[in-house]
Amino acid sequence: MKMLVAFVAGLIAAPILLALAGIAGWLPSNSTSMPPGWEMSVGMRALDASLEHRSDGLKNPIAKNDAAALAAGEKLYTDNCAGCHGDGKAPSAWGSKGFYPRAPQFWQEGSDVTPEEAYAAIHDGVRYSGMGAWRDLMKDDDIWKVANFVARTKKAGGMDSD
Repeated sequence: MKMLVAFVAGLIAAPILLALAGIAGWLPSNSTSMPPGWEMSVGMRALDASLEHRSDGLKNPIAKNDAAALAAGEKLYTDNCAGCHGDGKAPSAWGSKGFYPRAPQFWQEGSDVTPEEAYAAIHDGVRYSGMGAWRDLMKDDDIWKVANFVARTKKAGGMDSD
């Protein structure tokens, strides 16, 4: 019984101590520090689950192999997104080092999101990441074009050949 009480007390005490350390200013808040692996792993799993949930029921209005829409999406990406997410020439020096968590560098890292998940992230943003919502800045059709482009990027800037 004492073991159980100690275990439950530990479960309660750990989050309280972590919150107190944050309130006291003992946890780092600079965006240039490197996120630890465990934080990236938990954060990416939570983001993946959230994007899957947020994109549930969305219907992509653009045909999968619409070359003109993909080209337009690439242009919109270059004009509006490359500053944080990098381009075919190089990763963004700012987005790859100055954000916490780091902004994905799609041309270099590729993408594992569906067009619907990319649309949800672009349209409504991603909380606690620096990714703002574009729904009031870009037409819906253009958001879909960028989403399709991002979903088709593969490592080293290659495009999915589907």
